Amino acid sequence: MRGGQLVDVSAKDLEAARAALARAVAEGALGPGRSVRRDGDGCAFDGGRIDVTSDGRVTWELSLAPVERLRAAEGVVLGTAVSVAATLGWSAIVYVSLGAGAIVGGGWAALRIARDRSSARRRMRALVASLPVLVDAGRK
Repeated sequence: MRGGQLVDVSAKDLEAARAALARAVAEGALGPGRSVRRDGDGCAFDGGRIDVTSDGRVTWELSLAPVERLRAAEGVVLGTAVSVAATLGWSAIVYVSLGAGAIVGGGWAALRIARDRSSARRRMRALVASLPVLVDAGRK
């Protein structure tokens, strides 16, 4: 997932902004347990990168592949459970119960993935929007 945003950071505060972003990510702004390293125009961390360019643009990239694989596995498990319950518990015909399980499991996985993406996008936008405050706090 990628995104970008304009922020009000002056040219003299670019290095402070990059350091503030790295510090915020390391302290858990995007979730606990991320290792961060300063790299070029921004910082790179486990599963992503945030860059602050000289014209005040902040671009970010975030990989949600591990979380999406987990949600797909949850969908498969839920779909299997629904299929078995429909076949054994409600005496549904096998092809009906398999279809019901596929719909429930696929729907569950799709909704959870959409929610995870929305949450990650919201956290990243909030972090970037708070950049001027983080820079001011770093000065003190």
